[in-house]
Amino acid sequence: MAEKTPPKPISPQDWESLVEDFQHGGARREKWSSLSSSLAELALSSILKKEFPFKIPLIIFLEEFSLLLFPPNSLSFLLERLIETLRAIVQTPIDGVHITYVLKEQMMVSTTSILISTNSVETVEVRLTEAVVELLLVVINRPNHGSDRHARAIACECLRELEKSYPCLLSDIAGHLWSVCQSERTHASQSYILLFTTVIYSIVNRKLSISILNTSVPLIPFNLPQWILGSEKEGLGIGLGLNYKELRRAMSFLLEWPQVLTPCGMMVFMGMVMPLAVALDLQPSMLKVQFFGMMYSFDPVLCHVVLIMYSHFLEAFNEQEREIVRRLLLVSLEMQQHLVFRLLSVHWLMGLLNRLMVNVGDVDKKKSIVEMGFMFYPSVFDPLSLKALKLDLLAFCSICIDTLKPQSVLDMIVGDGSSVVKLFQDGLISVSAFKWLPPWSMETAVAFRTLHKFLIGASSHSDADPSSTTALMESTIFNHLKGMLVDMILEFQRLVPVIVAFIDRLLGCQKHHWLGERLLQTINENLHPRVIIDYRLVSYFLIFDRIAENQTIPPRKLLELLTKFMAFLVEKHGPDTGGKSWSQGSKVLGICRTMLTHHQSARLFLGLSHLLAFTCLYFPDLEVRDHARIYLRMLICVPGVKLRGMLNLGEQLLGISPSSHSGSFFSMPSPRHYQDLKKSRNISSYIHLERMIPLLVKQSWSLSLLPLGVGSNKSEFSGGFRDSEASTDERELNANIQFQTISEDERMDKPQVPLYVMDSKVSEILGILRRHFSCVPDFRHMPGLKVKIPCNLRFDSQPFNHVWGAESPKSGLHGVDALPAIYATVLKFSSPALYGSIPSCHIPFLLGQPPVSNYFLGETASLDIVAIYDGSGQEEIYKAPVIIELEPCEPTPGLVDVFIETNGEDGQIISGQLQSITVGIEDLFLKAIAPPDIPEDVLPDYYSDLFNALWDACGTTSNTGREAFSLKGGKGAAAVNGTRSVKLLEIPADSLIRAAEHYLAPFVVSVSGEHLVNMVKDGGIIRDIVWKDEALGLLLDATTSVTESDTMPLYLTFIGNEDEKESQLNISKRSMGCIHILIFLPPMFHLLFQMEVSDVSTLVRIRTDHWPCLAYIDDYLEALFLS
Repeated sequence: MAEKTPPKPISPQDWESLVEDFQHGGARREKWSSLSSSLAELALSSILKKEFPFKIPLIIFLEEFSLLLFPPNSLSFLLERLIETLRAIVQTPIDGVHITYVLKEQMMVSTTSILISTNSVETVEVRLTEAVVELLLVVINRPNHGSDRHARAIACECLRELEKSYPCLLSDIAGHLWSVCQSERTHASQSYILLFTTVIYSIVNRKLSISILNTSVPLIPFNLPQWILGSEKEGLGIGLGLNYKELRRAMSFLLEWPQVLTPCGMMVFMGMVMPLAVALDLQPSMLKVQFFGMMYSFDPVLCHVVLIMYSHFLEAFNEQEREIVRRLLLVSLEMQQHLVFRLLSVHWLMGLLNRLMVNVGDVDKKKSIVEMGFMFYPSVFDPLSLKALKLDLLAFCSICIDTLKPQSVLDMIVGDGSSVVKLFQDGLISVSAFKWLPPWSMETAVAFRTLHKFLIGASSHSDADPSSTTALMESTIFNHLKGMLVDMILEFQRLVPVIVAFIDRLLGCQKHHWLGERLLQTINENLHPRVIIDYRLVSYFLIFDRIAENQTIPPRKLLELLTKFMAFLVEKHGPDTGGKSWSQGSKVLGICRTMLTHHQSARLFLGLSHLLAFTCLYFPDLEVRDHARIYLRMLICVPGVKLRGMLNLGEQLLGISPSSHSGSFFSMPSPRHYQDLKKSRNISSYIHLERMIPLLVKQSWSLSLLPLGVGSNKSEFSGGFRDSEASTDERELNANIQFQTISEDERMDKPQVPLYVMDSKVSEILGILRRHFSCVPDFRHMPGLKVKIPCNLRFDSQPFNHVWGAESPKSGLHGVDALPAIYATVLKFSSPALYGSIPSCHIPFLLGQPPVSNYFLGETASLDIVAIYDGSGQEEIYKAPVIIELEPCEPTPGLVDVFIETNGEDGQIISGQLQSITVGIEDLFLKAIAPPDIPEDVLPDYYSDLFNALWDACGTTSNTGREAFSLKGGKGAAAVNGTRSVKLLEIPADSLIRAAEHYLAPFVVSVSGEHLVNMVKDGGIIRDIVWKDEALGLLLDATTSVTESDTMPLYLTFIGNEDEKESQLNISKRSMGCIHILIFLPPMFHLLFQMEVSDVSTLVRIRTDHWPCLAYIDDYLEALFLS
């Protein structure tokens, strides 16, 4: 067998290029794939060369890409080479040029990292790990050797990382490590201490029964402990108990060495010492005495260590909270401290006070804590970030004041009962410059942020209880802020946009929406009498626009003010006015437009008509007069609902996105490419939205009934149920074909009381129906049931290029890259049927479908993934999934109109109408809703009982026809008025069962008849239903109530040809069994099938509480079973 040829050495310049290519990734890394199996070997060989200049970067490269360069199939060989390289470098004397301490340290660190990342203990022979640990122990076993002290510290850190990765790895030699720690006196002693602490922590954490002082295991040679190698821990000393005496001696030794630790080392040290103190039952006071003095240091890390220790041992630090707070106060006040330390002190204090207020039960102690918080008033010369934090702290103290008892608040140092207001006033002095600074200044942002925090206080955004909001509106701080905002609006007009943004923030919050409305109401009441009518009034228009939008504020005062302002503009107009009259008059009309959009016309008519009429007659600018005349004519002639629709539509046509905070009427749209209407005319011929699941019945018509009565409207017809009133004696259903319609004469003849049924069977049926309807959502007051129709969007590339682009493919591009694409596609849906608001669909990118004849395999041979298109199947990359979500208000088929708006590759706007999507009756089939408290194993019985109850309720009107069933939400009720039908299907039993399994399996609730049950069970598709194996002499089960007409034989009259005589076909009542099918039709109706199956035919009895759906069932059953 020929030996493997050694790889060719790589020059230093090539190594530099290789490292850069690996760090860049992608194709640059792939070009070195031929050397990937031997790169690590080549790198280690290069590192051993004495005059190789690229050693340290190459070692870091091996560590960074260890998972790629050390594959599992050659891991053992490469790790052995790595350890040999480490041994050679560590044992080579220092020459200061080729072999340095930096090289040795980096080699130790990288080797340790590679061992841990490759999990060497479990993946390769243990001797490799033992060799590395032994080599590191040799390095650290030279205490007080000055020249290599930093290298020894690095070796300790490497051993500590190995101990953290493999706990108790060094537990057998813990005594030797203790001895080395006692001997070390250089600055490397910190690493020795941390290594020994980590070993002790692992022993305590694993409850290892081992002696630290009396050890018989030598330091060198090193062998892995048995509990690291063995999978079973029994008998190896793990979990058997701790040697508390020796561990406490080791702990006392460790507590004598905090002075040699740096702040970061102290953080790591205390992170292990505190759990050790708890596990060894040490007194926390020992730690407090030893380490509490670090609170007075000038290092934030040491202060943080003390605070962590305080949070773990609260009882040990009892009565010292004031001392901690006082120290944090001094840190925040010391100007010479770093800003980060001062900010941290305030952060720490907020967390400390929050914890104390939650855990401390003594009111006096809470009072003293709040008093300490009052000492943190921001200073004028504090940095702005520190001022913001201190103001947050004062806002927290104001919350604490509200939580304390009134008698304790009276003694506060801030004064009387309005202490929160005074606290806010005194704190805001430090950022009072916001009153004359620009509105975008940081001081202004901090001031209004503080105002918001004081206002909402302890109110939670997730709390839906309006009582807390009511309490906020009655609080003293809210009453103070109302007047303060009005004064700032009048005195500092530049702050109006900031105040509007503050109010918008409250209005946008569901919990604090009432606060924003109350502020607007206060401004509307107090601002109008105090404002001066001059040209500066335009600075208030932004707040006027918000007042005009709010429907809770009567527009009368605002209209009077705007009328006076228009009169002022007419009076002051002159040759020197310029465009000022046009600009400000247009802004007034913009506010008028906002009123027309958000208020009822009757509410505005008198005041707004006066304003618009005055503008039409006297305003000096022609354009403003024309627009005022248009608004006045719309106000007089167009009803309010249509008027608001026209105004909203006008914003959309102008390219202005509809918003509750729209600007004036003359807001200019952003620049955009306008669409070519001629090109968009036949867009549906090459852009297709197609159903994923084709319909069984191609429905070309839909049954739509108009409501009865002159005053009825569409919304009344679509409701289909009634609201439950307080008195059960006053029940009135909407004028709807699905439910009871009770005239005035009938109300006088029949008592309006519910039917009290004495029969036990009917009572049981009513109980089942009440339980069922209580799970059906009332879609008028809550979200209704959704129906999802999956579709695919695609477009043909050849006609698309013919209309929107060049005929020939793009130069230099082949295959998929030459295909057109559309971007940022928006599909909008609407329907004349009662399907509710249909959400739009957004598709970021879609690739055009290639033509069948011109798309060959050779064009894409250069691609990694070749898309084959042969015309028989469509590739998924050329289709985008689209889900149409409907919320039917009535279970009738219909059409969904589709409007597309997208962008071409050259920025063209492509829009137009696509082919409508047909909604069939089968799309509306849903499974009946089950109550959440019913276990899974009894669901089949529940659905069977529900079927029987609905079958009885739809078959007779004497028992349940006057009963009203409450819907989910408690606001609506529904009544069941049933209709029956029958359909004969001349189809063999096996064909019927296959069709039912394919289309109706989720809706089957029970199967009866021994032979039929066996056939259905053999299919294995219909499961988890009620099986009735008994042979049926009659078609109907004994539990199902039937009328006399149902018990008689069914005679069907048919005519074969015109010359043939009529004959009668007698369908025998003997059959193989019955299949019961329960279908839920949203929003609240049902469709029931009882299929009486025989060998050559099936009789389908149909009952429903929504009779219009019967118009579609006949075609559906024929398409389902006879096609």
